[in-house]
Amino acid sequence: MIRRAVLPALIALLPLAAPAHPEDEILIRLLVGMEGGKVTHIGESWTFDPSVSQWLLQSFDTNGDGRFEADELEGVQEAARQNTEGSYFYTRIWKGDTQLPDPELYGFQATVKDGSVTMAFALALPQPEDPEGMRIELYDPENLTGLVPVKENPVIIRGAEEGQTCVPNVAVNQPDAHGGPGDIPIALTLACSG
Repeated sequence: MIRRAVLPALIALLPLAAPAHPEDEILIRLLVGMEGGKVTHIGESWTFDPSVSQWLLQSFDTNGDGRFEADELEGVQEAARQNTEGSYFYTRIWKGDTQLPDPELYGFQATVKDGSVTMAFALALPQPEDPEGMRIELYDPENLTGLVPVKENPVIIRGAEEGQTCVPNVAVNQPDAHGGPGDIPIALTLACSG
């Protein structure tokens, strides 16, 4: 049930249009899904700048209708997987000093609005995790892409227990500079109580 609700909720919160950027940048929004007071999945949306969006449409919108049909979507997902090789969709999840295994990707979508492509997907954690001591990092190990959180509501938290309050802390390391393995551009931690 939660899996069905994650991506529509994330899509509804996407930026209306991505602003133009001088270099390849991805505007990031995160959704933290919780059950029973624990984090079960992370939703992500990536909105690409006009040049990358145009390349995606030219490469994968084979029928030229300005959107991605199911068969075209497979190519977009595979390109995203290949382009983020070594980082699992630019995402690492830590519990304390231990990196968690790669989560399960599900619900991949790609939409087009005003010429900008937005990809959205969810990552199911192998097991529910207490939010305390959890860190979600978004980074590009190849140092090719600028990852920038959206300005308004970069993190949405859904499914917290009644009486539980979770506040996201998003650390951004030089948002206009490209990241790298030692330079994590976006890191999310949660402070929860109740």
